[in-house]
Amino acid sequence: MDSQAQHEYEASIATSSQTPPRRDTVVMGRQDYLSVIIRLTGVELYKLRRRGMSKVLLIVGMLLMVLSFVGIALPALFLASTPTRNWLPPHCTTHGQLKPPYCLDHPANAQDLARAEAQKQAQLQQYNGVLGLPDAINTITQLIQFGGLILIVILAGTIVGGEYNVGTVRLIYTRGPTRAQFLCAKVGAILFSSILGFLLLFLAGLISSTVLNLVIGNATNLDFVDATWAWHFLLYLLAQILNLFWYGILALTLATIGRNSAAGVSGALVWWVLENILKGTLLLSAPLFQNIIGDILRQLPDLFISNNLEALIQNQAAYVFSLQTAQLSNLHALLVIATYLVLFLGISWWFNRQREITN
Repeated sequence: MDSQAQHEYEASIATSSQTPPRRDTVVMGRQDYLSVIIRLTGVELYKLRRRGMSKVLLIVGMLLMVLSFVGIALPALFLASTPTRNWLPPHCTTHGQLKPPYCLDHPANAQDLARAEAQKQAQLQQYNGVLGLPDAINTITQLIQFGGLILIVILAGTIVGGEYNVGTVRLIYTRGPTRAQFLCAKVGAILFSSILGFLLLFLAGLISSTVLNLVIGNATNLDFVDATWAWHFLLYLLAQILNLFWYGILALTLATIGRNSAAGVSGALVWWVLENILKGTLLLSAPLFQNIIGDILRQLPDLFISNNLEALIQNQAAYVFSLQTAQLSNLHALLVIATYLVLFLGISWWFNRQREITN
């Protein structure tokens, strides 16, 4: 082989061993651990945003919030549309047993109409406790604690269970990032969904209650707002978001163990129901034992996750709505909640790490 042929052969070998150039549309980004998790979280959020189910759940949640307040305000709306004359006392001639001022013995004058209007407004004012601030916030968050919890459980269960249902879990675990990074991304997606979902539902409820309260003629009063109230209100919202986030993590863990969405969704809802039933049963059974057993039964609910989440919310609601604080302290509640989160995230990590994805 002459020198020219040898040179061409070596050049062809060198060219074939080089990595092909990357297209301009491919952006690798930083490869450190945290950056990979952030990008994977963005991927999970992109999948959620593109799914029709996510949009349906959000729309259903917002509609339920609006319709709930419409149902609450419906009697007041009918009352507001009632003519003032309907509030006048009956004529004495038609009700012979009644006497003034319980009946009118003369044609209604301006003073009678003003008195009737005052009675109407006084009854409408009673709805200000449900539709007006700050009490409407309590109504909104109670609705979210029920409806929003169910929605986040469904969403979180499908984030993990859907990968097993359609078999994509086999593909994502061979893409380069570790299984722990994929798990952290799903946790991040659940956290972001809990925050965004809560805020959207809260705004839907707040706008609905404020508009309906104005429609029935009640003014919005914000005199209760000050720096202290605003701080505890922020903590109150964070406690509500933490409540949704925990049940999302519970659904994620159960879906990981059961390898399908149904295990995560149904398991989390059953946990929620059974824990409340068991809490009531223990408190009713404790007085039957006048010894250490009764003391243990009374103390056990203090270790339930729902009790500690409710205590964390109640301790902030005491400042926001002028209520009594819970028996459990914030420190106790935070320690128990943190323990549950670490435990269930650890279970999810262990199953992800040890499980062989063969089919």
